[in-house]
This record gives sequence, C-alpha cells and structure tokens, in this order.
Amino acid sequence: MKHSIKFILAVLLAGGLSFAGCAPKAPVTQEDGLELVILHTNDTHAHVAGIDKYGNAAFDADESLGGLGRIAGAVNSIKSEQDNVIFVDAGDQFQGTLFYSVNKWPMLAEIDRHMPWDAMTLGNHEFDEGCLELTRFIETLKFPVLAANLAPEKGCPLLKANTVPHIIKDVRGVKVGIVGIANDEVVALASACNHTKFTGAAETLAAQVRELEAQGVKHIIALTHIGLPADLELARAVDGVDVIVGGHTHSYLGNDSPEGPYPIVEHSPNGNPVLVVTAKRAAQYLGDLTVKFDSDGTPVSWEGSPMEMSKDMPSDPTIAALIDSYLASLDEFRKDVVGSHSIDMADGMDLCREVECLGGLLTADAMLEAGRPLGMDIAIVNGGGIRSSLPQGTITRGDILTVHPFGNMFVLREYSGEQIWEALEHGVSEEGAKGPRLLQVAGLRYTVDGSKPAGHRVLKVDLVDENGKAIPLDIKARYGVAISDYLAGGGDGYDMLKEGKVMPSPDPLIADVLEQHIRKHTPLKDIQTGRINRVN
Repeated sequence: MKHSIKFILAVLLAGGLSFAGCAPKAPVTQEDGLELVILHTNDTHAHVAGIDKYGNAAFDADESLGGLGRIAGAVNSIKSEQDNVIFVDAGDQFQGTLFYSVNKWPMLAEIDRHMPWDAMTLGNHEFDEGCLELTRFIETLKFPVLAANLAPEKGCPLLKANTVPHIIKDVRGVKVGIVGIANDEVVALASACNHTKFTGAAETLAAQVRELEAQGVKHIIALTHIGLPADLELARAVDGVDVIVGGHTHSYLGNDSPEGPYPIVEHSPNGNPVLVVTAKRAAQYLGDLTVKFDSDGTPVSWEGSPMEMSKDMPSDPTIAALIDSYLASLDEFRKDVVGSHSIDMADGMDLCREVECLGGLLTADAMLEAGRPLGMDIAIVNGGGIRSSLPQGTITRGDILTVHPFGNMFVLREYSGEQIWEALEHGVSEEGAKGPRLLQVAGLRYTVDGSKPAGHRVLKVDLVDENGKAIPLDIKARYGVAISDYLAGGGDGYDMLKEGKVMPSPDPLIADVLEQHIRKHTPLKDIQTGRINRVN
C-alpha cells in the first residue's frame, strides 16, 4: 500500500531516522496490474533553497518553503519505503535566482549529482547559456536527459550531447517507458543556435510509443516541457500514453485551482484515459501521483496531489551543505545596498504575466528615463523577463539581479505605431490574454479585452508624455523605443520587433539601468499606474 509523503516524513521526524538508515522493502511483483508512484518536479528555476513568504527565492533554507534539499529528502524517504517509485523532472532547472546568476550551471550540476531524479527533459531555459554550455551541463549528469524531439543539425554542439529519446525502467518486473519532449521554441525563447531543430511533438511521441510497444512496453509516461494547454492537446492526439508529466506554464493543479484538478483526465483517440500533471514552480511542490493499471496497461484508478514542502520537512544533508556553501558566494551582492522603496503595489514573477506590476513598471520607467535624452518615446518590458519581486525596504544589487537574472541589454530601436500596436497584441495573444509575453510599459497605456479573439484584443493605445498628457498612438508615425536586446532580436515570438531601425545606444545591462534609476530616486515612494487596463 502506498504511504503518503506526509505520513512517511512524520514517521521520520518522530523517530529521528536518517534517510540512509531506511532499508528498501523486498521487491514486489504485480501480475494483476502495476501500481506505479510517479514523483515529479518542474520549473525549479534554481530555487535551490526554496521560496520565502513572498514567493521570492529564499537564501535561508531553514525559513523557506520547498527547496531541492527537502525534495531530495522526501523522495529518498519514499523510495526507501517503496520499490515502485519513479522520480522525474520536466525541465527549466536553469535561471531565476541570485544563486544561478552568480554560480551558473556548474552549481546545479553539483547539486544534481545528489538528486534522486531518474530522468529529466529540457526546458527552454536550459538553452539560455547556448547549446555548447548545455552540452557541457548534460555531460555532468548521472541521470539521463530525454529529448525525443530534439533534432540538431550539423553545426549544433548538441549533436554530441548525451541525450536519449526514451528510457525503459523495470518496476516490479514490469517495463515502464518514459519519453522526453523538450521545449521546441528555444531559438526564440532562449539562446539556442539556429541549427537547433525539433520534430513535431505529437508525431514524435506517437513514433516513440510504437517503438516502445514493439519492445513489449505497455506503460508509457511522456515527460514534457511544452506547457499545460499543449500537454492537454498532446493527450488527445496520441494513443498509448498513460501519463503526461509537464512543465513550462508553472501551472498549479488541485481541487481549488482554476487550471484544473490533479490530475487532469483527458482521453486519447482510442478513448483510454491520459493523466496530465504538473507541479507549479520554484521547487515549492513535489508532485505525487499513484496510478493503478490493469493487466493490459490501462490506468483504472489514480490518486495524488502536489505536496508542498513545508518548513518542518527534513532536508537531505548533503544537498543542504552544498546550498550553504554556495550561499557565501552571494554575500557581496546581498550587502551592496542601492536604495529602498515603500511602494505598496503587488509584484512578482507570476503577477507580471497577468497585470501591471511594480518590477515591470519600475524597469520600464528606468529604461525610458535613460532613453528620453536619446530621443526615445516609450519603453517596453516583457513580463516573462521579470523573475522576482522587489522587496519593500532596502534594495540590494542582489535583489536587482534576482529580478533581472538574464543579462539582457538595454538597446534603442525605432518602430512604426503599427509595429508597436502589433507587439502589444502579441503580448496578450496567449490564453486569457496573459502570459510571459505581456508587455509592461512606460510612456504608453493600453486597454485590453481578453474575451476577444487573439489579434483583436487591444482596444486603445495612448502615448503619454513626461507631463502626463495622453494622445492616441498614430499607427503611421515613427517612435523611439527603449527595449531589451532579447525583444529586439525577436525573442518570445516578437518577430515584428526584429524589424526596428537600430538607434545609437550605450547598450548597458538592463539590471544596471534599473540600479542607476533606483540610486537616483531612492527612496521610491510612488509609481504611476493605469498603464495596462483590462475590460474583460
């Protein structure tokens, strides 16, 4: 019988048992149908010490929620009690905290050597340092990296990467196949080379299913990083897949979630159930799904939930010690005070993808202030580029690098009003008119109706000058725009922004532009809102 994570950890805490002291139970065979426990993470984004009470990356693991140490401790405990457990990661381990900004992927590689993952797939942020660095990261891992749809061409370093399309695990004498579907938008979303190519997710997965079934595999898990809506489409498109473990959209599933229950039950073309799960982000939750199959390998019952890693859950001591050792490398950034603020406004990575947020507006203001003397009229910032909130009170260099960890540069471009309008439309083109493409702005305000079809959601756009005077955007006029090199290069699908006229620019880091703005105006007490207006 399956024991819950909370039950096992309660026993450990009460008895003072160590993880290494728990002996595995004798193997069990299940001829009448396999019971399989799937533990999973996704979008951990280098939150090695978890998150604080505000949802930002934590530094003190003892006062945080989540973190890789607690996740490893929980998984090791469950694996020591049960012999039918698979633990997988759905990608985006890279990027998102000061830990990563300072130490990069070698830190994650060292921690990963002690994580009990059985496999992972590749998210878009694994490509942020380029294909060569990703290849080097993969070479360090003790567990397989699954990417069936990755098809690099000659000239891409990933041709030599040690990735595989699938693995087969023996669970209680039963073959379980795990197929990886990596994020296929990495040329636009990250820094993958142009020779990084992918095959279609559905056709690739279908081919992998046929190959596995030919080897006698009846139980198949797809491990993906394509987002929850795409996972649901995949479940409806491909026969033979029993479970999809996904990532990318940071979705939380549960009884109280507007995104759906845990698991979401879809049906493949032949009518069999397909269980779709994901576990939010930032190493806060460990997904925990138990599936009972019949003798033909079809799921017949299931239970589970994303389990929050609370403060009282024990941490794997080896990983805890590694995190502490890396904490010292952050001291100079965390002690470099650049200013303070007392602005009472909601903020944070998730919020910046939905509505205007403090980090987005403040960054846009900083960019426009730097750009106006050079002839710029507006500034735009993609919500997905904001990775944390600015803490109220003291602001350090470390806080700024946590908000802006990507190293994007401030550049200047000239666009037509039509191109700017098209960019604003693209920013609200995803489901619910929300998502990482959403543009935070300065010198501009716009109105959105998310109930309308994509491409027709922006109702009104006004230019706002330094004195607060607003005039309608002229689609035929030309405007100077302060922007990141990521957006100016067409990142996140902003192809229209690749067409801008290049203007002379000093090209500093956006993090440096924001730091200079805060130093100049500290203490920050107020900020103009009403720039993104939603009517539906």
